[in-house]
Amino acid sequence: MNKEYNRWYKTFLGIRQRHTYWIYKVIDEVLNENKQVKGIIETGTGAGALSVFLGLECYERELKPLMTYDLKGFVKEGVGITAYKEPKLFKLLNIKYVVRDCFQEESIAEIIEYADQPIFFMCDGGDKIGEFKFFTGLLKKDSIIASHDWESVARSKLTEDNTKETVEKYGLIPLHKEEWNSPPDYIKTCFWRKGI
Repeated sequence: MNKEYNRWYKTFLGIRQRHTYWIYKVIDEVLNENKQVKGIIETGTGAGALSVFLGLECYERELKPLMTYDLKGFVKEGVGITAYKEPKLFKLLNIKYVVRDCFQEESIAEIIEYADQPIFFMCDGGDKIGEFKFFTGLLKKDSIIASHDWESVARSKLTEDNTKETVEKYGLIPLHKEEWNSPPDYIKTCFWRKGI
């Protein structure tokens, strides 16, 4: 395994992670610094570890409950590396788990309704570049948009080049840029506040 990723794929509350723990610390700091955020949306639920963390942030901060989208539903019994059981905390935290493409018309309408105030939007689905470019345009000023796979080995990675137009168009201001791709944890995640 690449040394950059040797701290990934652990567990959070027994739920498989696809990120390092350090991303949780950075998200917490971003939310501490941006009290205008009123809710959190995530694309790409995966096994649900980050979703549970984001759901806990929503609960503790008295935000709208987390809304998370994924193309695959959870299974009753996890078998294999990509078959995950729904974390019990989803129900307890009132997480709205939507099994549907975030680009479908119904999903877009839900997202627009939810994002009637500044929110934190986490792009972590299969088309992070598309999610970043499209959903930035739907968010209110002072919303936070984050995306996993910043300059990573992933096919849909984000880079300075493929985000430049969106960054300029919406006056995106980088947050905690020193954390995006630095050792030891290489969170490979970018954070921006929408300025326009």
